[in-house]
Amino acid sequence: MAVAAALGGCAAHRPAGPAVSPAGAPLRYVAVGASETVGVGADEPLRDAWPQVFFRRALPRAATFVNLGVPGATVADALTRQVPAALDLQPDVVTVWLNVNDLIAGVTPTDFEAQLGDLVHRLRRNGATRVLVANTPNLDRLPAYIRCRTDPQDGLCQQTVAGRRLPEPAALGRAVDGYNAAIGRVANRERAILVDLHAAEARARADGTEPSLVAADGFHPSTAGHGAVAATFAAALANPPAGR
Repeated sequence: MAVAAALGGCAAHRPAGPAVSPAGAPLRYVAVGASETVGVGADEPLRDAWPQVFFRRALPRAATFVNLGVPGATVADALTRQVPAALDLQPDVVTVWLNVNDLIAGVTPTDFEAQLGDLVHRLRRNGATRVLVANTPNLDRLPAYIRCRTDPQDGLCQQTVAGRRLPEPAALGRAVDGYNAAIGRVANRERAILVDLHAAEARARADGTEPSLVAADGFHPSTAGHGAVAATFAAALANPPAGR
């Protein structure tokens, strides 16, 4: 989601390490996303943002990384601002986590699916790039939503996050379900790797660790939450569906 502080994307490279074989061009990883991808909520975003953690833990030492995330980005924004830059880099791996800003902006699941399908299709580069696309975690237990007080006139929360009104909790749950169905269809259709953050959040809720994964703003991942997101992406990359 949008945040008050303007944070831009960043590029990172691994520190020098042992020689890597086989020889050849290193794997190129690009992250596409919004404020979570930039690292909002982490104690040290440049170090602890989940794409940085994923990069360090899940990819070869020869890999390079460019973070194209932009706070507040929707899928439509990313199609204009992030996808062209990503394609110029000819990446081998791309991660995509874009859904909550669209949901808050009231983009319908049908329009969201069409735009996300276009984004993933373009990033796949006819199969040259492995694309990991995350679905939407449960949001109804986040402190930002628990504090919600619905305006009876329009059914929206009276609170705002970076100037945007939040859907009331019941509508939010329906929207999350609709978005996740759309994301699953896009992943299957475009042969992308689905990263099931919805299931990961449900497990954290069941084992009682969910509160520790939420930052002080009541919405974004904490440092521990960024680590958990990175681990979920890493597991999906390590165990993709056949042929992806």
